[in-house]
Amino acid sequence: RTHRTADHVISTNDSYRDIAVNRSGKAPRDVTVVRTGPDPDKLKRGQADPELRRGHRFLATYIGVMGPQDGVDIVVRAADIVVHKLGRTDIAFTLIGSGDCFDDLVALRDELNLAGHVEFTGRAPDELVGRVMSTADAGLSPDPKNPLNDVSTMNKTMEYMSFELPVVAFDLKETRTSAGEAAVYVTPNDVQEYAEAIVALMDDEPRRTPLGHLGRARVEKELAWPHQRQAYLDIYQ
Repeated sequence: RTHRTADHVISTNDSYRDIAVNRSGKAPRDVTVVRTGPDPDKLKRGQADPELRRGHRFLATYIGVMGPQDGVDIVVRAADIVVHKLGRTDIAFTLIGSGDCFDDLVALRDELNLAGHVEFTGRAPDELVGRVMSTADAGLSPDPKNPLNDVSTMNKTMEYMSFELPVVAFDLKETRTSAGEAAVYVTPNDVQEYAEAIVALMDDEPRRTPLGHLGRARVEKELAWPHQRQAYLDIYQ
């Protein structure tokens, strides 16, 4: 009813546009895709801060909401596999953000004896976010596959790309649309494979660096807000 009442519908991706057209019956001309996109002038890789690695060789990072649907528990469980089953104590994890699951995630981290490897910053100022993202070797998009996540665009994925970070993600429809070839895709919801993909990426700098460059180029050429801005303004004009 909301779609049908609206004079025009703005959708953040083509999957949501299809819902407005095919389920809600909007005329295609009355639905415009305006993707969210990072500002490449503000979100860009700077000087690394080795102290943020906390004595480890590699750093993987997560940024975003920590709710039931976001899969941050998968990062913690993957870290457990990385550290305790695969023996990779040289990989640190920094998780930025907060949400309904924050306290439970910290408790899970401690229960799995990962305090020396997994750091939760809580909500962080832009300055710290920039330093972490400029130091990290990979960005983590652990969103599990479900009917919502499969068709949703994840801002964090594009933010990693803007900072030249290769992405480790489950193979979701819209995540692949956003990241293209700049991500390593894992069988949805397979925590073991996710952990193994993190380790493999850390051990393969000849692959890791080009993936990061591909992501940044994709942001600059296609995904950045300036490419979306005109469509947004055209709707109101």
